[in-house]
Amino acid sequence: MENDIVSQKLELLRKKDEQAFNEFSDAFETGSCKKGEILIPMYKTCDRLYVVESGIAKQFRHKEDGSEYITWFSFKGDLLTAFTSFVTQEPSKEAIKIIEDCEYISISRDKCYALAEKYHAVETFFRELMEVYYIQSDERLFFLQSFTAKQKYDHILKEMPHFSQRLPQKELSSFLGITRETLSRIRKYP
Repeated sequence: MENDIVSQKLELLRKKDEQAFNEFSDAFETGSCKKGEILIPMYKTCDRLYVVESGIAKQFRHKEDGSEYITWFSFKGDLLTAFTSFVTQEPSKEAIKIIEDCEYISISRDKCYALAEKYHAVETFFRELMEVYYIQSDERLFFLQSFTAKQKYDHILKEMPHFSQRLPQKELSSFLGITRETLSRIRKYP
């Protein structure tokens, strides 16, 4: 199942403070990107927070040899931003590229912070989302560094089946840190 944490947290925000929810919801703008477009460029400061409505985006960095190191994928319902840049307002060390036509809603960082200052419920909403983001990042780091290639793929099948169903093999193998040939062998001989 794809992520629905953002919608769950928004529903909690609505229940806690309807006025805060309405003002927060009204601050979002709609947008879209086509496959292959860069949503957040590397080395630019990220000043928006996105929620994916449809499509898929990937977050990546470059290795010293110039190849991509994929750090995460975002699907429908996922929060999407260059988190460190968004918080620190320093140039991003990662980029976000669209790998399947994408529609999203977004809100500016300034509006996020202003609403968090105005409404305690909005501040709580952001804190809880950041906690989830941190936990997922911590789990992802352990998974990528501790598991064998086979264990990584089995984990994907069990915990994130939409990854194996919707991602191109090239993207999935890059994320797992294995070659496409290794991924093909793992898929062929489970």
